[in-house]
Amino acid sequence: IMDSAASVALASEPPTDELLERPPVNRNDSIITKQMLMNMIGIAAYEVGLMVFLLYEYEWIPDLKDKHDDPMTGPKSRHYTMLFNIFVLLQVFNEYNARFLRGEWQIWRGLTKNPLYLFISIGTMVLQVIMVQIAAPVLTFALKIHPAGLSWKQWLICLGFGAGTLVVQQILNRCRLLFMMLVPKGDPQHVQPESAKSPETTPE
Repeated sequence: IMDSAASVALASEPPTDELLERPPVNRNDSIITKQMLMNMIGIAAYEVGLMVFLLYEYEWIPDLKDKHDDPMTGPKSRHYTMLFNIFVLLQVFNEYNARFLRGEWQIWRGLTKNPLYLFISIGTMVLQVIMVQIAAPVLTFALKIHPAGLSWKQWLICLGFGAGTLVVQQILNRCRLLFMMLVPKGDPQHVQPESAKSPETTPE
């Protein structure tokens, strides 16, 4: 769900005319740019921090017990089911951030021109719902999820935390832009991020 499907979706992104406007890159330069490094560290910090927090602080989560004898935490509990669900949703939403790697904020740009990407992204969400909610009585033995799935309140919490990666990415973009504004223009580190440039139209 999170690796093969995501790689196919991102690989299906069509080339754009703006690629021809980028300056050449030295073959000895690192393949990981400073913006990419900031994205990886920032998103990883958010996801790891969130999962660790929810692993130990879960008493506030509603509907943890579907029945009186349901476990509050551990295998086949709604707590662990939420952890699994949130982790997958974090990757699904972060796929939209990964479409652009130069600090762009219009992450929805060009989505309508890539139906394969939308099909894979929506299909991943549908498959996750089926696994956690509909097929839970069968998959509970293999995935150790709760046999009754999650409540609608818990699904809203999962979606909220998953979509949080979109917010975190924009914060990272603003921080990078602020850093570039503070660095003198003559400094070698001063490379204007894409988000600081004038908006570009999506090629037809």
